[in-house]
Amino acid sequence: MRDVDHDMLASDSWFGGIPPGRRALLLREARTERLANGARIYGSGDPPNGLWAVLDGQVRLKSLSTNGSELLALIVRPGTWFGELSTLDGHPRPHDAIAYGPTSLLHIAMPAFGRAAAAAPELYRDLGLLVCAHQRTALRFITQSIGQSIRARLAQALLRASSASAGGVNIRQEELAAVVGIARQTLNRHLKRFERDGLVAISYAQVVIRDVPRLQGIAAE
Repeated sequence: MRDVDHDMLASDSWFGGIPPGRRALLLREARTERLANGARIYGSGDPPNGLWAVLDGQVRLKSLSTNGSELLALIVRPGTWFGELSTLDGHPRPHDAIAYGPTSLLHIAMPAFGRAAAAAPELYRDLGLLVCAHQRTALRFITQSIGQSIRARLAQALLRASSASAGGVNIRQEELAAVVGIARQTLNRHLKRFERDGLVAISYAQVVIRDVPRLQGIAAE
């Protein structure tokens, strides 16, 4: 595991909160994988294939709505773990996980996690805490979406996505509209307004953040 940035992994609030001995057990069982742009890590309905962390690049978690449109659930950036729910309960995957750009991942397969947990059963509680953390994030997003304006929700979505993309939000407008919870036409009007105000610059399949402080102010409305 010499090619893994241990400091980056430890900076994650979940992984960094695990006692060093249990972190070492997980890393001892982990393997690195490199994937090309668009590679599928797992798909909705697939059996669980273990726990993952992004080392470099980006992973997008997607699902389908009842009308068949694609919904972007989460952009996973370096240092962040995912895939914990099915690893814990053994049920099928609830969404697709797709590499966006060349991506390096840390993978702890199901048998490997079982070996680590046999040596330290507290790892099951650790994994449960990761499930809880992601659930709280989802509930917070739902609560904010109900009570906040479209303008504030869009600013929040752009800021979250830009933190995973170094300022350039590489995302299709359909995906961004799904994250904000609005129609694409409505999204387009608000993005154009942001562009006129000098907050962003829009190009094909990308939105570049021009004024982070002002966007943060809008997101806090």
